[in-house]
Amino acid sequence: MEYELLFFTSVANVDRAGEIKREIDEIITGRGGKISTDFNDIGKRKFAHPIKKQTHGFFSFCRFTIEDAENLPELNKRLALNDKIMRHIIVRADEIGKPIGAPSMPDARQDVRPERPSIKKSEPARVALPLSGTASEKKTAKETAKVEMAELDEKLDAILDESPE
Repeated sequence: MEYELLFFTSVANVDRAGEIKREIDEIITGRGGKISTDFNDIGKRKFAHPIKKQTHGFFSFCRFTIEDAENLPELNKRLALNDKIMRHIIVRADEIGKPIGAPSMPDARQDVRPERPSIKKSEPARVALPLSGTASEKKTAKETAKVEMAELDEKLDAILDESPE
């Protein structure tokens, strides 16, 4: 089965990247695996948070095949014990998609976006007030609303004052 290994080292180890890659190659081949593509260097990247008091790391990845999946835990253990590798992750290649170096489709992102259903905006609720009338009638409508609010406040106070049994 094909897997992909992503790892990063300290920026101080960039000059020893070839040596680190040879060690990883030996670890993989020692467990019955074979590197299917060369190592691809992503380069220096900033971490989201400091790791071992470092703020940047040198990232690289490769794909490899290994027939016996029972060797993966030992492979993980050996990579974790390597002092030059800060972190690593191994995932199945079919979980991440296209193989390394596969041609990318131009403007593929535009076609991938799903269409959003149109959402109708609801209009705010309106209170029906009498259309005809004088200023005194309008005042009475406002006073009625105030009276209703006062009644609601009294009922709410009564409910809150009740003690639970």
